[in-house]
Amino acid sequence: MLCEIRSYIGTRSVQEDSADFCETENGLFCAVCDGIGSRKDGGASSRLAVQRFTEYFKAGFGGSFPSFITGAADRIDREVYETYGSGCGTTAVTVCVKGRELWWLSVGDSRLYIFRGGRLKQITTDHDYSYVLELRLKKGIIDRETFEAEKHKGGRLASFIGMGGIDITDVSMKPLMLGPGDRLLLSTDGLYKSLGDERIGGIMKENSDPAAAADSLMAAVKSCDGPIDNTTLAVIG
Repeated sequence: MLCEIRSYIGTRSVQEDSADFCETENGLFCAVCDGIGSRKDGGASSRLAVQRFTEYFKAGFGGSFPSFITGAADRIDREVYETYGSGCGTTAVTVCVKGRELWWLSVGDSRLYIFRGGRLKQITTDHDYSYVLELRLKKGIIDRETFEAEKHKGGRLASFIGMGGIDITDVSMKPLMLGPGDRLLLSTDGLYKSLGDERIGGIMKENSDPAAAADSLMAAVKSCDGPIDNTTLAVIG
């Protein structure tokens, strides 16, 4: 499989996204991270996270991918916290493709999508305050009035690497089996907040080649009016 990574600083003064990939006997691995802009050293934390994820994958592992990747995330979380303190953090989305098997981990609101049969589907969950509020409402911890009063805070991150103990992690406990023509898209929030899922899916449908899809997605982001966030994406296919 091919992995095509693109990154754009947008209208921000600094780039706080990072991404990389590698291939070993354990498969193709890719990590995309988005440093938290409201915190100091967000870019440093995302670069550290990507570097460590790829280093650990290259070093090899025994046992299952879920055990490996959750252990890696915990180690990186502690290192970011101990290096930069509570004022730093990053989201993360990682994948491993081995043969037809797809495995993943995400923390925060960077996303993993699959494009299959002409349709784009988000695989991961956004770990933001909206997610927490929905869970609390379903469990009866809060009432509808409280939910509506708090809803405006929904975009705030509820989990990230660098917390000194990750609150919420999305991990595949069994593989998703890939089929012919399936393509994967990893991205920071700059992509989907600029374009929206419908436009992203349309671009993926028009461009079957991973490099062409990555180029077209980034060109669409760059053509947007107004402020543009840091945007990083990886297309695998």
